[in-house]
Amino acid sequence: MNYNSDSGRSERAAMFIDYENLYSVLTSQSSTDSKTSEYATEILNEVQRYLEEGDDTPTIFGRAYGPFDVLLNPEDSGVPSTLHRLGTEPSYVPAAMQSNASEVQLTIDVTQFLERRPDVQTIVIATGDRPFLPLVRTIQEQGRRALVAAVNPPQTDRYEESDLYLDARNLLSADSREDLLANVPETSADDVRPASTRQRHDSITNEGARRALAITEAHFGQYEEVYLTPLLRKLSDVMGPDHDPKALVSELEAVGAVRLEKRSGYPYDYTVLIVHDDHPDVQDIRNNGLPDADLGLGPSSNGADAEYDEADEEVYEPHDYDEYTMDEALSSPSDAEPDADSADPEATDAHTPSS
Repeated sequence: MNYNSDSGRSERAAMFIDYENLYSVLTSQSSTDSKTSEYATEILNEVQRYLEEGDDTPTIFGRAYGPFDVLLNPEDSGVPSTLHRLGTEPSYVPAAMQSNASEVQLTIDVTQFLERRPDVQTIVIATGDRPFLPLVRTIQEQGRRALVAAVNPPQTDRYEESDLYLDARNLLSADSREDLLANVPETSADDVRPASTRQRHDSITNEGARRALAITEAHFGQYEEVYLTPLLRKLSDVMGPDHDPKALVSELEAVGAVRLEKRSGYPYDYTVLIVHDDHPDVQDIRNNGLPDADLGLGPSSNGADAEYDEADEEVYEPHDYDEYTMDEALSSPSDAEPDADSADPEATDAHTPSS
């Protein structure tokens, strides 16, 4: 299943990692230095899975920048080897060159990559707290998709590109996230601040994102947590190929209407979406809603001619979908049976039960 706006094009991503800044921020906010490289590895893994889960965009290129000889704590000496195993090339940048040498080299390499690789449509930048705003705009000017995954995302209401910033901590396990949040430094209003430490109530100005939230509420509103993969499929089915469900979810997260969290599971971990009940637009949608046709509760609203079948509303019943089944299985849920030896029953529902 492809969640891209152009369903006939195979999307691919390249990830450029400001490892110097990422490692420094993680070190300053982790309660134990021994966890720093583990958190960095977890973030890089989860960002790649975030892309592949949501819109079938595999990461085919990776490069990490930093003065690895002086940056790392002694217990993290194996980081370059770990990066190689992740398919990421460590790029050594001398610390004595200048204070932000890694950032500068990353920016140069991305601009050159855009010229050499027109086949790669998504450029991901992983960092600690740098906004990379000029580079983001350059990527967009080249007709590519930009995503900045940061431990401390910038104060998004300062930028028009707020939907392009991803709070990487929301992809971590609960223990990892709580550790990093417990040590967030106090900053002034003009500084970069972590989005997850602020109570955001920004308005949803994108009507597509508002409709996506209404669809989420209509189909999964009775549950406290929604599995991300089946939700994206539902959004794709209802809204049609002109909308990118992953981008809409990111926009809802940026304005504080929802958040994404990683959950541990067997045999795979998974990601859930949680709707913020106190967000004004969430409350408005719950009170006023949208027409059934716009929510996928009536005749198709995405341009398809197929008649609405109430049986379609059963597609997300327990065990119809495994969170990590192949696309072929997802394309024919009525014929797919869960594998008792490999599928976790709790990871096959489209939602998680209320507590």
